[in-house]
Amino acid sequence: MIRLEYLFQQLIAYSQSPTPASQHVTFSMLFEIMDVCDRGDSRNWVLQEIDKQKASLESFRHTPGVDIESLDKTLLQLTTVAKNLQTSTKLGFYVRENEWLLSLKNRFLTPGGTSPMDFPSYTAWLNGNESERVRVIQQLIAPFMPMYEAITQSLRVLREAALPSMESSKDNGVFEKSIGGKVYQMARVWLPKGQRIYPEISGNKHVIMIRFFRISENFRQQLITEPQGFRMALCQI
Repeated sequence: MIRLEYLFQQLIAYSQSPTPASQHVTFSMLFEIMDVCDRGDSRNWVLQEIDKQKASLESFRHTPGVDIESLDKTLLQLTTVAKNLQTSTKLGFYVRENEWLLSLKNRFLTPGGTSPMDFPSYTAWLNGNESERVRVIQQLIAPFMPMYEAITQSLRVLREAALPSMESSKDNGVFEKSIGGKVYQMARVWLPKGQRIYPEISGNKHVIMIRFFRISENFRQQLITEPQGFRMALCQI
């Protein structure tokens, strides 16, 4: 779901620009999303995840201190996006039914395959009326929105399941945290902006381990071997 969320965010961002270059990237993102969704039954998988979340949330209904109004609101939001996804058309149906769009999708598999020399009709389409292009692209994207909304809502519920706490790695730069066999679905890490620092996370049912790296402007990666402060949340529903 995180992978699809990443692709959808790029799709939406680029689709809002009417320039041919942005619309070219929009097509690329749209075809990538289709490829990801074609690997297994993505719709049912997302629906099953939402059902699991709803069941887990319902189990908290009689827990002392639980905000019932917020719980019901979250359950309603999950139910709504699941219903919209369940009743939506098959992802990419219009693309698969359109011979020209299928040909364009295949062209994206070849480096430079959409150049004016290789696919002149695509260049002609990109050079067409701007408002018409925007309208058509929005029509192509619309059937994918129930999937995006379901994924976004499901991930939002999971991410908000835990509050972040301040942590720090040891003098050797390594962070270890015992979890005592508890199962978590997501580990979130916040790091200072502008320093090009990123984490590598590993673990098992007993411990979570994080090492931090810095990547230079010339793409060289270096292990950080001094204490690194960060925020972390371990999320589980």
